[in-house]
Amino acid sequence: MGNKIVYRIIDIICLLTLIGTVVWLIIYWDNMPDEIAMHYNAAGEIDRTSSKKDIIMLPIMSFLMYGIMFFVEHIPGAWNTGVKVTPENSARVYRIIRRMLAILKVVLVMTFTMMTIFSALCKSMPVWFLPVELVLIFGTIIWHIISLYRNQ
Repeated sequence: MGNKIVYRIIDIICLLTLIGTVVWLIIYWDNMPDEIAMHYNAAGEIDRTSSKKDIIMLPIMSFLMYGIMFFVEHIPGAWNTGVKVTPENSARVYRIIRRMLAILKVVLVMTFTMMTIFSALCKSMPVWFLPVELVLIFGTIIWHIISLYRNQ
């Protein structure tokens, strides 16, 4: 499967997830409590509640972050690669960075979807959520930085 197809599939998954989250919120709206979870501590416990109308900010931020990452993903010249980009290594370097951005895009969309659903349900986040989130984000970044230095 070509890289373009993989990136399209990733974008389709992200968009379907984002749209599905909005549709779920619309359907669930009348069942949502008037006060919902809006912030969690490191253990995943609710430490701030707010009016249910404030949950609209989570999908808005999700779409905004997805859009920014989609846009940045298509402008390789704007990336700070951390390595010197030459005509000989540019294809490798840009492929590595684009893959990293695509993975991070999926992670962020899934993170905001999970936060939206748990907030709407006014439930604590699973205790594993923050550690897994940190490993996924920083692990992806570190893995790709190592890959960049090995393939420059």
